[in-house]
Amino acid sequence: MLIHDKLVNKVCKKLEIQSILLAKEKLIQEYDEKLFKKAIIHKILLNLTIESHRELTMSMLITDIEHHEVILNKFWMNKNKILLNMKHDIIVFSD
Repeated sequence: MLIHDKLVNKVCKKLEIQSILLAKEKLIQEYDEKLFKKAIIHKILLNLTIESHRELTMSMLITDIEHHEVILNKFWMNKNKILLNMKHDIIVFSD
C-alpha cells in the first residue's frame, strides 16, 4: 500500500501516530516499469476498519504518488476479495 506524503501528515495528526523509519530504503516501480526517483524511507502502521472488515497493522509506505492519495496493493485486494465499484468510488469486501 502507498500513501501520498502530503496526506500522511493529516492522517498522523488525526490518529495521533508517527511515521516509522524503514530499516532499509525501498524503491518501487511505476506501471510503466520506471523506478521512482525517490527512495521510500518511511511508513505508517494503521488499524483499518471498513464496514465489517478489520485489518490490524496495515503497513502503508509513504511517497509522492502524484495523482493519487492512496494506492491499494493488488495482492492485499485479492487476499481480502475486494471488488472495486468505480461508478460509485467505493471498495466492497465480497466475503
